[in-house]
Amino acid sequence: MKAKTFENLIRKVVREEIDYALRREIKTLKEDLRDELKPTIVEHKEKMVEVPKVTKNSLREKIMGTESIQNRPKRPKQNYTSNNSLNDLLNETAQGDTNLDSRNTPVSLAEPFASGAPMPMETTGMPEEVANAVTRDYSSLMKAIEKKKRN
Repeated sequence: MKAKTFENLIRKVVREEIDYALRREIKTLKEDLRDELKPTIVEHKEKMVEVPKVTKNSLREKIMGTESIQNRPKRPKQNYTSNNSLNDLLNETAQGDTNLDSRNTPVSLAEPFASGAPMPMETTGMPEEVANAVTRDYSSLMKAIEKKKRN
C-alpha cells in the first residue's frame, strides 16, 4: 500500500469518527439546552380591590347625571351639514347621554377649547393620589419638554 493511499484512508476514518462524535455531542447539548429552557410555570395571585358602591354610583352620576335619559327633554334637530347621514349622526351625538348639568359636559363650540388658565376639576370621591395628579400644575413640566425639544 502506498503511503499516500494509507494517509487518505486514515483521514477518511478520522473524519467519520469526528463527525460521529460531534453529532453525539451536539445532540446531548441540545437536550441539555431544552431542559434548561423549558418554561417554568409560576402562578401569580392578584389581589382584587373592591371599589366602594358610593364611588361607583357617584362617578356614574357625574357622567350620566341623575335624571333618566328618557326623561330628558329632546333638543330640536339642527342642520349642521347638507349631508343627511352626517347630519343625523351629528344630531344623535348632540343629543348625547352625558350629564349636561355639570361642568364636565362635552365640548361646546360656544366656548373656546382652552383659555390658558388651569381648568377647574372637582375631585370629590377620587383617591388622593389621583386627585393630586389631576389637579397638579404641569406647566413647568411642559416648558421643560418644549425646551428639550428645541435643543
